[in-house]
Amino acid sequence: MSGFIAKFYELIIYFLLALLVVIAVWGGWQKYKRTQAENQVLNAELTCQDKINKKLKPYIDAEKKAQELANKAGEQYEEAKEVERVKTETFTREVQKIIERPVYINTCIDDDGVRLINEAGNTG
Repeated sequence: MSGFIAKFYELIIYFLLALLVVIAVWGGWQKYKRTQAENQVLNAELTCQDKINKKLKPYIDAEKKAQELANKAGEQYEEAKEVERVKTETFTREVQKIIERPVYINTCIDDDGVRLINEAGNTG
């Protein structure tokens, strides 16, 4: 009887080992399939992103060009504004000096005032 029990336990041990091997193989196979599916999804995402980038490239380039033109226009505006500001300050200071001098009733603007008006007309 003890021989039978020993054989019975031996069969149970072999069965459990076989079951363990089957579970390990099945788990490895599932991991392989999951990794393969993840790689396929990743490749599909990369392919789609490449297609999207190719379609968007003209629009992105146009946006960059428009931004450059806007920046250039802004710089030109600021330069023109700076030139006008300097002209205005200079003209205002000189006019203030002229106003401080006496002006006679029969003439509206003295010689210096006429000179400044002519210079402003020539420069602008």
